[in-house]
Amino acid sequence: MSDNQTARPTTFLYRLAGVVVPAFFRLFYRVQVEGVEHVPTEGGIIVASNHISNFDPPLLGVVVPRYIRFMGKAELFSTPVLGNIFKELGAFPIHRGKVDKHAIRTAIEVVQKGGCLVMFPEGHRSKTGELGEFMPGIAHIARKGGGKIVPTAIVGSYRRFKPMLVRFGKPLDVAAFPNQQLMEELRQQMIFLLQQNKEKV
Repeated sequence: MSDNQTARPTTFLYRLAGVVVPAFFRLFYRVQVEGVEHVPTEGGIIVASNHISNFDPPLLGVVVPRYIRFMGKAELFSTPVLGNIFKELGAFPIHRGKVDKHAIRTAIEVVQKGGCLVMFPEGHRSKTGELGEFMPGIAHIARKGGGKIVPTAIVGSYRRFKPMLVRFGKPLDVAAFPNQQLMEELRQQMIFLLQQNKEKV
């Protein structure tokens, strides 16, 4: 892994995605963003979001004002072409259903080196749109990486030409909470962000 976790890649594929992906969301969705001032522009952070669609990572890639890294299920990397595309766009694989120590070390390293890691605490997409149970890994990664956690809510249903809202909350200082309390606080903050002014979408 590169030591530089903050600089956006300069490859043709990444630059192409930087044009195509924002254009896609502008064309098909009315994307609104609230609280982006809460996202630290420097230092290691974890953007912790609910997970409702495969579109969530690229949407966050558009609205988060930093270069993001994120985990993707290992199956997405099984073919060389598709795997290389995901890697170019900041993803790295995680084997679900077991403790993937390599993926966890990679995630910790991203945060330690001042990068922005996107994580979905539920560990998988919600089929109902409601916030599911949280996996404990995010607290471990944040604490080991020495970064803050930014509670984030994606509100909407990805219906074409309808509003999609991304709302960021104030960063949580990991050192101020024991693990269990940190997870409870993160969950409450995300619930608040999801329920606030739902009529907007």
